[in-house]
Amino acid sequence: MKIVAINGFNSYIGKNFRHKYNKKYKILHYKENINNFSKFKLFTKQNKFNYFIHFASLSRSECETKKVLCKKTNYLSLKKIIKHFNNYKIKPKFIFLSSSHVYNNSNIKLKETHKKKPDNLYGKLKLDSENYIKNNYENYCILRIFNVYGNNQPENFFIPDVEKKIKNNKIIKLNKSIRDFIHINDVIKIIGFVINKNLYDVFNVGSGKSTNLSSLVKVISKKIKIKPIIIIKNRSDKLVANIEKLRSAGYKNKISSINKKTYTSK
Repeated sequence: MKIVAINGFNSYIGKNFRHKYNKKYKILHYKENINNFSKFKLFTKQNKFNYFIHFASLSRSECETKKVLCKKTNYLSLKKIIKHFNNYKIKPKFIFLSSSHVYNNSNIKLKETHKKKPDNLYGKLKLDSENYIKNNYENYCILRIFNVYGNNQPENFFIPDVEKKIKNNKIIKLNKSIRDFIHINDVIKIIGFVINKNLYDVFNVGSGKSTNLSSLVKVISKKIKIKPIIIIKNRSDKLVANIEKLRSAGYKNKISSINKKTYTSK
């Protein structure tokens, strides 16, 4: 049985990972604050594992209001972990959950080699983390996660945030935005695939399909039967994954994009 250690065990993706694979893998949870490095070192000393998944991260919205803590949590803590694992004779596979926010807008589907130009602190620190891993650790896999959706999401995700604003009659401000939504179940399956195949390198994790955000807001409002208040700015932006590399690595499962039938939230 593969032994997988994780931090950020109570995050949305982390919780779903534990739920799906708690019988297939032996999962070790680091439950302390990721910035408490002395406790983390003690955890790694007391436990042996083949894989480590770095789920821990502040959200993009949290990074906007807690910049110092964001840098400490989303980047500096990772550097300490990598330095620590480099002391191991047999280094665990380090799986890092990055983000589509490392990219800038593009009219074409984004390949992993596309120019990286994050426009917010969250994306910048994800990219800094990626670069640090690539330059300082050999046994890694980086997954650039696009927009995740699914049941029981926390409020900082797009769909529950929009639902809350509609119910409270708050204005929803959007660009003419197109995004790539992938269901949480597919994200978890892909992480499992990475572990089983022991993949190395950087992979986009998305559906590869486009969703217009203003259209999605209308679908959400129709389901909760409240008319939204929307302001659409005269600016276009698009972030959609090219997932050919993931497919070439052997991932054959169908990946669900969001639509009127599969839309789910709380």
